[in-house]
Amino acid sequence: MFLTAAQIYDLLIENKITNSFGNIKFEFLNLSVNIREKSAIGDLFQEWFAQWLETNDIEYRTPTNTQEFPDFLLDSQSNIKNLLEVKTFDYSRSANFDVANFEAYNRSLRTQAYRLDADYLIFAYLLLDGQFKIEKLWLKKIWQITGKSDKYPMKCQIKQGTIYNIRPVSWYSQRAKFKPFNNRLEFVEALHQTLMKYPKTQVSSNDWLNSVLQNYLSHTGQRL
Repeated sequence: MFLTAAQIYDLLIENKITNSFGNIKFEFLNLSVNIREKSAIGDLFQEWFAQWLETNDIEYRTPTNTQEFPDFLLDSQSNIKNLLEVKTFDYSRSANFDVANFEAYNRSLRTQAYRLDADYLIFAYLLLDGQFKIEKLWLKKIWQITGKSDKYPMKCQIKQGTIYNIRPVSWYSQRAKFKPFNNRLEFVEALHQTLMKYPKTQVSSNDWLNSVLQNYLSHTGQRL
């Protein structure tokens, strides 16, 4: 059956996902080990989530290349609507997952601006003594989890002056220094400002904002 991201969110809440405990095990050669290392949890949880969708008879597709956007296509008849990204982070720390690769995402918006409407299902987990728990769950749009930083109009992961990924702000914290954007247009304008400020992309980005605005209108019939 077809469910929207909002309906999936509601079903997860109905299933009491934030009141349940479990563990992550690796079994091999008659040995069973509880996993306490957090680095693989994102990929493992996404595997669990796909199985949960199947168990609940919820339709979905995944890209041929699992590294491509989005994680899940919920509509069997459309590649531009009902796009779902799944993100996880350790709730004992600030959210620091990769929202998207900075340059690849910006390139894609020139011709696939409908990606701006993708849903982000975000699971905050705790892993204590091998026991796994989903502490919080959110369903957000990309502009509701991103914001500016001290260095750029868009918060990003930066290493030795190179921008790699768009990173989230602490949208869930009242004490956060930087708040999320208010809408799609504010998010896109901040991306453009960052492109124009970042030396690597300055020259090629003059027409970027107009391209995205026109492409979004072409795909959706609506203005940003």
